[in-house]
Amino acid sequence: MPSLSSMLLTALVTCLAVVLPAGADPLPAPMAAFSASQDLQVDGVALSARLFHDKGRERRESRVDGMNNLLIVRPDLDEAVVIQPESRMAMKLSLTDPEVGIVPSILARLSGEPEGTETVAGEKVTRYRVQDMTPDGGGFDGRVWATPDGIYVKLDGRTGDGGVAAISMQLSEIRRGPQDPALFEVPGDLIMMTLDPPEGRVPPAFQDERKGSATP
Repeated sequence: MPSLSSMLLTALVTCLAVVLPAGADPLPAPMAAFSASQDLQVDGVALSARLFHDKGRERRESRVDGMNNLLIVRPDLDEAVVIQPESRMAMKLSLTDPEVGIVPSILARLSGEPEGTETVAGEKVTRYRVQDMTPDGGGFDGRVWATPDGIYVKLDGRTGDGGVAAISMQLSEIRRGPQDPALFEVPGDLIMMTLDPPEGRVPPAFQDERKGSATP
């Protein structure tokens, strides 16, 4: 079974290579600082995380199969680091690696047609219609709800990764405000993994081989 994050990332990367519809507006760049809860679902497989965000930098804390997982995303350094806190093991990743999942700075490269404004999770957002499906079933076809300063509050649609998959993501408990810079720093006492091939280098907690939910 492909990993949840792999399915979503493949879709978003594919979107970037598709010709965008005429009259579409660029999605807002991530300029806000906030914390939130994030719920993501791909074809019934669910993952929940606590999210900390500051102008593109992100920290995501989750728990999968009884293990704590931590992902630090640094677009300013063009890298991400996935960490297992208990074992002190970590691995540097490219922002386009499947394990990184949704990266707001990559999502902001897409364009969509504005359909109006509404309020979601206490935030005033613009709803964008994004249609970037390719003939072979790749890309993204759905809607994205974003604030003017780039908080992607909600995403709902379908994507292709060898077949069409339903995708939904929503933030809740959004709290705006400056985030502690230390949240986005990688601890210096970690054991960095550099093993190949890619499917073998990923710690087991980050390999989605389950048939059911990955919620805490």
